[in-house]
Amino acid sequence: MSTISADLNQLLPLTSDTPSCSEHSQAIDLDPRGTALNIDAVILIELQLPWPKPVFMHPNLKKFASLMNTSMGITRVLACQPRSNEQTTTVTVFCKEDITFDRWVFELENENSLAELIETLISSKPENIDTSKQIEENKEAVLLCTQGSHDICCGSKGTRLANQIEEQDNNIDLFKVSHLGGHRFSPTAMTIPDGRMWANLDLVTLDSILKKQIETEEVARFCRGWVGAMKGPEQIAEIEIFKQIGWDIDDQKRNTNSNTSNEGWSVEISLRDEKWTVDITPGRQVPVITCRAEGGLPFTTESEYIVKSVEKANQN
Repeated sequence: MSTISADLNQLLPLTSDTPSCSEHSQAIDLDPRGTALNIDAVILIELQLPWPKPVFMHPNLKKFASLMNTSMGITRVLACQPRSNEQTTTVTVFCKEDITFDRWVFELENENSLAELIETLISSKPENIDTSKQIEENKEAVLLCTQGSHDICCGSKGTRLANQIEEQDNNIDLFKVSHLGGHRFSPTAMTIPDGRMWANLDLVTLDSILKKQIETEEVARFCRGWVGAMKGPEQIAEIEIFKQIGWDIDDQKRNTNSNTSNEGWSVEISLRDEKWTVDITPGRQVPVITCRAEGGLPFTTESEYIVKSVEKANQN
């Protein structure tokens, strides 16, 4: 312990304590911004519980990996709890097209069909596959991590939120999925079609996000990031512009580009007719503890970020 800095040591649990990672994250006010995935597509494969840890030890998933390069770009592969009693296996594909995500559905008869489909998606986009069915209905989808075999926080808090969603009369299109990353921020979810990831959710906050009935300045503290931006400073910067512009940003194509500076990073974000520059410096070094372990040990560290300035370029 003598090699741990004094500041970092103060953020660790007492050696006699065994907190969950999500409890500890809230206790030290861990900032979730900048921790989202950076992906172009998601493949959800229906699998009955229980799931192993990692889920790719499941016999049906041994040929796959959590991140794969496909025709759609960088693709996250997730297990999903079956949403009907049908005997067929449903594979749902969310593919980012320009700004938001399109949804495609495949109904498979057997395990061999699954392997064939994934191989086909490596070289062909969903719209070019005869068996694909595009879902045109513009309905919000929520991908909520509930994999208790991976982490007790997602298994408890994520499942509790899923149950609350299912118990109320709502129009939320819920997918209960395997490990999304960031279980220290459980309940954690990704919303579609905007492609934002969220932390520390509750039913009221999630409902406000889906209905866009909460100011972006207020909801930004729950936002892990937009998956179209790189993790870290670029996602932090995009959230800052999200706060400035509001929910309309999700309807605009945007590009992010970061450069290192003497003090940190300068991130440029270009929208349809606007350009913003966000200057960011390193913040706290914070521990990522082992869930339910004495003293949180062993732990890793990650950096938080401080936004120093947000400037909009003058228009000609």
